[in-house]
Amino acid sequence: MDILRLQKLLGACAPALFCLLSGSMAPAAAQALPARLVCHDDIFAPYFMQNGARIEGLNVDVLREAASRLGIAVEFRAMPWRRLETELAKPQGAVDCAFAMSRTPERERYLEYGKVPLQPTEYVLFVRQPGIAQPAARLEDMAGKVIGVRAGFRLPDAVARGAAEGRWTLAEVPTDTANFQKLALHRVDAVLANSSVGLYTVRQLKLAGIVPVSPALTHFDTFIVFRKSTASPELASAFDRVLKQMRQDGSIARITTAYLGTPGQEL
Repeated sequence: MDILRLQKLLGACAPALFCLLSGSMAPAAAQALPARLVCHDDIFAPYFMQNGARIEGLNVDVLREAASRLGIAVEFRAMPWRRLETELAKPQGAVDCAFAMSRTPERERYLEYGKVPLQPTEYVLFVRQPGIAQPAARLEDMAGKVIGVRAGFRLPDAVARGAAEGRWTLAEVPTDTANFQKLALHRVDAVLANSSVGLYTVRQLKLAGIVPVSPALTHFDTFIVFRKSTASPELASAFDRVLKQMRQDGSIARITTAYLGTPGQEL
């Protein structure tokens, strides 16, 4: 009788015991996404541009739509690139969200990256034609010349190494516009730039005879990033999910075409 009574007692308690155990093993509830985000970038046409009091651009439109799908109101602010990197690296910096950042081991120590990139980036050299007798087919053809670069940008290893060894000289300027104007005025021999940004800038400035060199020197992806916190993994994952949806449903292609034209189309 004692054994039967114990079996009945355990049987009656089993559902409650299961619920108690499963509840204790359940993962903690996901953190709520913020209602508002303030995201920073430097002026970088056509991805991030200031038109009067309004911030606009390709990346701005992509992130504004992504944030809207997540129920997040996003505000965009401009900040010079070097200051932006400094603020992000501070434990208590003034910036919690930024774009478009390439992934490096150093940055990953204090920034939360997602897995879905915001934009792919290709760095190429732009040269005058026929400012150089034969447009450079290799970086080595730039020996003894001056390459304009945008201050604070991540340099391809080969470019940085060649400058350190004295094979060419790097001339830093704060904007892509200034870089290409210097190239047109023969004050530098080449400009290192994002391929899409370079083509867009050449078109906006109506500069003739400036062409990109193939192949690209480097290719890497860039991401929206968040200062690491207890909430940052969930936030990065949420943007991953929506950016993936936007690639699949054609939204990112639509926004990109509005700024850069269709693939293969002359800018």
